[in-house]
Amino acid sequence: MSYSGWRYATASVIGTSHEKLGGQCQDANDCHVYVLPSGETILMATVADGAGTAPRGGEGAGVACQVFASLVNDHVSGGNTVEQISRQTADFWLGVIQSALDRRAESELRQRRDFACTLLGLVAGTSCAACLQVGDGAIVVSDSEEHTYSHVFWPDRGEYANMTHFVTQEEAKDHLQFELIRRQIIEVALLSDGLQGVALNYQQQVAHEPFFRGLFAPLRRAAEGRSDDLSGALTTFLSSTRVTEKTDDDKTLVLASRISGSLELSLST
Repeated sequence: MSYSGWRYATASVIGTSHEKLGGQCQDANDCHVYVLPSGETILMATVADGAGTAPRGGEGAGVACQVFASLVNDHVSGGNTVEQISRQTADFWLGVIQSALDRRAESELRQRRDFACTLLGLVAGTSCAACLQVGDGAIVVSDSEEHTYSHVFWPDRGEYANMTHFVTQEEAKDHLQFELIRRQIIEVALLSDGLQGVALNYQQQVAHEPFFRGLFAPLRRAAEGRSDDLSGALTTFLSSTRVTEKTDDDKTLVLASRISGSLELSLST
């Protein structure tokens, strides 16, 4: 089966614990599809989670996602391919994000650590996908029409429980995970740590496949591009008692599914 474009849905929802304290959602996300002159479509998706102990963590998450998206845009608009994204590229991008956070910190007379956040990033082309991660959260992918799902990196929890690593740390590059997946990815999900207990099976350290199968089924029937309806439904789902009974943290989820070359085949999946 051949595939062309992407359809996707995104949502970031404040956790009940933050809501009770009058806080704001400290998660951020971005997703975009680029169409190259060759006709190839490139999916960019990113999620960041501001540290709860950082006074500007949510702002840092927003900056990290914005800069990552800009870097990917510069990469593909410059005629570069996904295959050309390397560990060295990821290291460079992390440095650019840190510099942007330094500038924001200086403008507010703060320290970079005040904007501490994690980062997940994915760039998927026709035959491969580049994935990077600093901290917890997860990137989950499927490369089969049977819709089996697996995580790319297991969440990095740091040395102690309830701790992780952040892009603002001086040694962040030591904790940067990178992988170039040399096969076609059909579906992808990026989630912040607020959903780990729901979306991941910790006992077996695998993705909880029923969770993803239920969410991707309606997305496969959506039109190309961002689905506002499904993004709204995703926001409602993440705010539901069914989810908040299991987690009181902020929650972000980005879902993307390739569109098959045939409309009939797409609707039958």
